[in-house]
Amino acid sequence: MFLTPSRPSSFQLASDEVHSWCASLDVPPETSARLYATLTPDERARSARFQFERDQQRFIVARGVLRDLLGRYLQALPGQISFVYNAFGKPDLSPEFGNRLKFNLSHSAGLALIAVTTASNVGIDLEYIRAQSDYADIARRFFSTAEVDYLIALPSHNYAEAFFSCWTKKEAYLKACGEGLAIPLNSFSVPLTTDPMDAPVDLYVASKDIVPAKRWSLYALRPAPGYTGALVIEGTGWRLRQWQWKMPAATIFSR
Repeated sequence: MFLTPSRPSSFQLASDEVHSWCASLDVPPETSARLYATLTPDERARSARFQFERDQQRFIVARGVLRDLLGRYLQALPGQISFVYNAFGKPDLSPEFGNRLKFNLSHSAGLALIAVTTASNVGIDLEYIRAQSDYADIARRFFSTAEVDYLIALPSHNYAEAFFSCWTKKEAYLKACGEGLAIPLNSFSVPLTTDPMDAPVDLYVASKDIVPAKRWSLYALRPAPGYTGALVIEGTGWRLRQWQWKMPAATIFSR
């Protein structure tokens, strides 16, 4: 999949567009330091709780890149971006920024994906594909019957990729809803394909007693070899644009 490097037009967000940003989390120390300078004391404290330095640095970069992107869309300093969180922990821009942008962040191993759009709920999820023996047990616990039947019929060499493809679509939907695991993963099904989608597919939730019935657009993403991701956004008629984040050459990073 071709990701367009960042450029000035990257931050011009039309009302019918959703932007997906891919960023490497393994960056030079000077880049990490510049991003760290934009974080709040709470974010810095959260980074310090990680046991391993690599995990600390990846958290710092993920949050710093999010701040950089939102700052460039909003024409604000990254360190001035502030967030509020709903009861389930989903972040949103604080009220002083109005309802100008919706966003979501996911990171796994050495990559992050960030979705940015206008005033529509959006969720994004990313996973590094790794082989292990208990995916069938996890699927039986968390996936719908149709999804489990599809997965167990696959050749073993396709299982891990298909599992994570399904998992990221379900997680992206939950994140778009903003209600986390209050919606059981096995209460709805997602399209069962491992291929990237050039166009979105419709996603409906079968269990109407959990959340109101809405129409969602679902995109499968392949940001890099060995990774799979998904983006879910409320409504239809969206245009997905995918970008590769690069550290700006000359930006003031301060609070």
